[in-house]
Amino acid sequence: MVGLGPSGRVIIWDFEGTLAVRAGRFTGALVQAARRCDPAFAVTDDAVRPLLGGAFPWHGATLRHGFAGDADAWWASLQGFSAQALQRLGMDADRAAAAAALARSVYLDPAGWTCLAGATDTLDALSARGWTHVLMSNFAPELDGIVEALGLADRLAMAFSSGRVGLEKPNRAYFDHVLAEIAPARAAVMIGDNPQADVAGGRSVGLKTILIGGSDPAADLTVERLADIPALPMLAGGPFWDRTATEGTREETHHA
Repeated sequence: MVGLGPSGRVIIWDFEGTLAVRAGRFTGALVQAARRCDPAFAVTDDAVRPLLGGAFPWHGATLRHGFAGDADAWWASLQGFSAQALQRLGMDADRAAAAAALARSVYLDPAGWTCLAGATDTLDALSARGWTHVLMSNFAPELDGIVEALGLADRLAMAFSSGRVGLEKPNRAYFDHVLAEIAPARAAVMIGDNPQADVAGGRSVGLKTILIGGSDPAADLTVERLADIPALPMLAGGPFWDRTATEGTREETHHA
């Protein structure tokens, strides 16, 4: 990781679905693990995904969990949900438990991850203008390993995983935690692909927000792809504006 830049200008980024992606996300990893444990077990991602509702801490009403600092406990909770889902689809209990445990290593295997088009070029272009990048993700505790394997670590100052912090976006407490950790540098913008987690969460602490690949009138700006971001006037060079002074305001022009 690089240090926080001298300009003090920080962009907070979401990770999965914003800068990088794993085909099928966790559901895809669980299906792969199930097929390894039982090659005859024919299931699809679409069959499994609805059965994982409520499995992740960010699905909970409190948007927090008690596994901060304990990766094994975080995964144990998810494995219980995963095994139950596979059993509901007809897999026997022993193989379902084995597949649910195996899904952890399948999901975290860097070979399954790829940076989205334009990710590194966009980060580099903004860094050249004095912006510093911080990750803030609803993610498993092992976020750092994937970031390193994808070649992103040298482009980031810090990375925060909800699995380690114990809080989930859009919980304001998670944003407050990140802002306190990066101080005295100050974040100005939250960029992500989720209207609730990234846009609503970012706006709750007065950040400008950029939504990628979606539509949300609450976002300050929307873009279709990462490569569109460096051209945004919001991120152009010039004096750094105080995010608290702009709290409650947003640009009315949305870029499709």
